[in-house]
Amino acid sequence: MYSSIYQNILFPFYEGFLKQRKTLEYLKELEKNQWLSEDRIREFQWNELKKLLKHAYENVPFYTEIFKKYNFTPDDIKTPDDFRILPVIDKTTIKNNWDKMTAKNISKILTKSTGGSTGEPLRFGYTRDSYEWRIAVKMRGYSWSGYREGDKVAFLWGAPVGNISLIVELKSKIHHWIQNSRYFNIFELSPKTMEAYLREMKAYKPKHIISYGLGMYYLSKFAKDICWSPFPLESIIIGAEKVQKEQIEIIESAFGCPVFNTYGCREFMLIASQCENRDGLHINSDNLFVEIMNGDQPASENEMGEVIITDLHNYGMPFIRYKNGDLAVVGGKSCSCGRGLPLMKDVEGRVADMIKTTDGKLITGLFFPHLMKEFDEVEHFQVIQEERDRLIIKVVPKMDISDERIEFIGDEIRKVCGEDMFIDFQLVDEIPLTPSGKRRVTISKV
Repeated sequence: MYSSIYQNILFPFYEGFLKQRKTLEYLKELEKNQWLSEDRIREFQWNELKKLLKHAYENVPFYTEIFKKYNFTPDDIKTPDDFRILPVIDKTTIKNNWDKMTAKNISKILTKSTGGSTGEPLRFGYTRDSYEWRIAVKMRGYSWSGYREGDKVAFLWGAPVGNISLIVELKSKIHHWIQNSRYFNIFELSPKTMEAYLREMKAYKPKHIISYGLGMYYLSKFAKDICWSPFPLESIIIGAEKVQKEQIEIIESAFGCPVFNTYGCREFMLIASQCENRDGLHINSDNLFVEIMNGDQPASENEMGEVIITDLHNYGMPFIRYKNGDLAVVGGKSCSCGRGLPLMKDVEGRVADMIKTTDGKLITGLFFPHLMKEFDEVEHFQVIQEERDRLIIKVVPKMDISDERIEFIGDEIRKVCGEDMFIDFQLVDEIPLTPSGKRRVTISKV
């Protein structure tokens, strides 16, 4: 009953009337788009891309210079091969060209920071309109698991870091109550808290769980170890971390419901997600132009390549051919579900080791990107655990970082990892990449 009231009255009133946002308008368009043929979706995508390129050429100094450098205009881009003439950008490109990459004809540009899942946080800009597209895309993708806004849901997710004011905390609780959701802190996984989480979830009786992938796996493994009996649950949606097939099977066995995998990043939110067939992830090609590249050529079917993304609707700071550092495998034939959205077979990026504490807690490696995104002084970082009571934090500073700021980082880490955790901060000039070209955020040798 409440879910229906939320979907048909509360959410439309809040989004459309109070906030004057187009989220539901875009959702309606996206829900129609998904059933178009792949050719029709590519046609829609190409038209959106052409509009973005024209805007970037006329209003974004960085891209004006790029087009002039290569001596062509957006009108000269007629095929995907032509589009690949544009250079690939990355986090360093954006950091070094912030002012030139923002649109001069848009006065209101919002900003946020990535968690730095490869050890390199990024502050970037986006528009309110692109945010509305992203929320609508998330709503569509999550709906494939059966989830609808307003359904009773449990989030096993990251908690805010730092000192949160009472007003902010109160607003958050009211929001969760209206949203019909309850949050469980993923950064507090110990035998004691996991048993409490299972007990509280069973009493709360959510229809769905939305969780970090590895956190859900460890909770499920614990549930099976204590012979916990699950409650009726329709689906579990996981994201943020790479989870192996065997781990998904354990989650499904422990909770007695299907697991739906998703892939996203903070720069774009939801990139791809599984439909009811769960045979690959549908790419949101009506919001993003996703390339999986092997060198300077598109990867073939079942071949792994680098993920390169263009946000079709972020006109404030256009991300055009942005390399996010992930590797993915190209999907095969169209899905039998009937959706024309192309498939991504698997994602190899973002494997974060779990940190083990002296009191038996398991801390997802994604806690550290969640924390470090709050510190502009940090260019790159890496966390290494040699022993249960010792962490080495390697930091490549972007600017001078005071002893007080380092002490604050240490205090926030000890809040989660325990007061007995010794933290060895090391300011270094560089952090070596892995052979695959990625920078591991956390390395646990325990």
